[in-house]
Amino acid sequence: MAFKEVSRVEITEIIRRWQAAASVRGLARATGLSRNTTKKYVKAAEKCGLTRDGPPPSESQLTELIRLNLAGPRQVMRPAEDVLRPWAERIQQWVQTDHLRLTRIHELLGQQHCVISYMSLHRYVVRQGWLSGKRDTVRMADTKPGEVAEMDFGRLGLMVVDPESGQRRVVWALVIVLGYSRHSFVWPLMRQQLGDVIEGLEAAWAFFDGLPSSVVLDNFPAAVAGPDALSPRLTRGFLEYTQRRRFVADTARVRHPQDKPKVENGVQFVRERFFKGGQFHGLADLRLQARKWCLDVAGLRVHGTTRRLPLVVFNDEEKSALLPWDGERYDVPDWHEATVHPDHHIAYRYALYSAPSTTCPPGTKLEVRGDTKLVKLFHRGTLVKVHPRQPRGGRSTDPADYPTDLTAYTMRCPDRLRRQGAELGDSVGAFADKLLGGPLPWAKVRQAQKLLRLGERYTPARLNAACQKALGVDLIDVRRLERILIEALETENSLTAAAAPPLPGRYARPGSAFAYREVACVPAESVAINNERTVHL
Repeated sequence: MAFKEVSRVEITEIIRRWQAAASVRGLARATGLSRNTTKKYVKAAEKCGLTRDGPPPSESQLTELIRLNLAGPRQVMRPAEDVLRPWAERIQQWVQTDHLRLTRIHELLGQQHCVISYMSLHRYVVRQGWLSGKRDTVRMADTKPGEVAEMDFGRLGLMVVDPESGQRRVVWALVIVLGYSRHSFVWPLMRQQLGDVIEGLEAAWAFFDGLPSSVVLDNFPAAVAGPDALSPRLTRGFLEYTQRRRFVADTARVRHPQDKPKVENGVQFVRERFFKGGQFHGLADLRLQARKWCLDVAGLRVHGTTRRLPLVVFNDEEKSALLPWDGERYDVPDWHEATVHPDHHIAYRYALYSAPSTTCPPGTKLEVRGDTKLVKLFHRGTLVKVHPRQPRGGRSTDPADYPTDLTAYTMRCPDRLRRQGAELGDSVGAFADKLLGGPLPWAKVRQAQKLLRLGERYTPARLNAACQKALGVDLIDVRRLERILIEALETENSLTAAAAPPLPGRYARPGSAFAYREVACVPAESVAINNERTVHL
């Protein structure tokens, strides 16, 4: 079982929060330690004389708490020099005369009851000058032509205007070195995202006119999702690219530059021999000069290890051993996870795409693969839908993806509504034809959708009878048709009676009473006389 050493700062924080009346659960949550660990230090603090309302721990009390970090039985700590001084001559003989490894010396000291850690022994031997602090290494075996290529990233430090954003950004260099010939390719770039790296790799395969069987790559996040020394996990996008180009990706270990030694010094070589002192005008010019430099300078130099010209060795021995390069542009995929919305669509790159409701109801998690042409939806590894790629704000909807009972309301199509109305009955179909038969059928779509809902609510038979009654009096109004169904008037003759002429009322007058008659003109004198008479009255 592993033993976690708690630092001095963490112990001080535990005591400080404990004296501030924090609970054990709160201590564990604030410090990230387990509750058992915090309880252990709280009990030890109480044994040392500390209290919740007392002063902070002294240096001696804090030192006593730090000793709890020792695994196993508690013992008085002694300096490594004091422990190993009696064994100095024996250790020197084991190291310099017998050439024993420190692991074996550590075991022998343990058998002689000299208990000390391995790192303390290592530091003691190095300080005495009996062993160099540098690690021994071996030279890797040479690879076959076309077998391995190594890639790495290095920061050039040049600020260049980004053609996409218009801002000045730092330029990086993607360096690829073939393991056999040492022929190299340099691709300046500004980002280490999947699309940018694949663009550089595609340019490298075109430069070499072929591909190696395997590529040793760095642990950059766009390609490696889970760095691990034994079983690294590649991202889905980069793994798909390796399958398309038929090479094997072998990731180097984290902080182990010896896993890709042929390219490790190549980054510094590019920075010193190509970048420093150069004149560049933008990223495009930088890439053109880098390609020319790889052919004229890096390719025609005498390599320090092979003592041969990399470009000559590549053309004579390695180029024919590379995998064939088809020259077709690779469409970089983009993988995302999306959830089906209540409207039976998923959102991908600010566009909407419909998902089949039969296999992917709302709330279903889908895997989305998009490229420049297509968007594919996967459910648990199974392809369920393919859409053409839409721009930002666009939408791709397949009517067959909607549930059958909602298709009529989602598809605002007058002809479709007519056909669905005819399926409910002849009178319903005739009513829908008259309703949507005007010059602006789109203005009646909502009424036609309500007509179909009436068939769901009151059965198609009742709706057909009500439509027949309404058509008899030329009543093309969905709201009044609904009133007929609510009051169950579709089987009565009330509409016929209502259509008959009304009976004469009590105060009915003939039409001549409302006739307009012209009044004869009266002379002005008569009007004046009449006015005078009116005044006298």
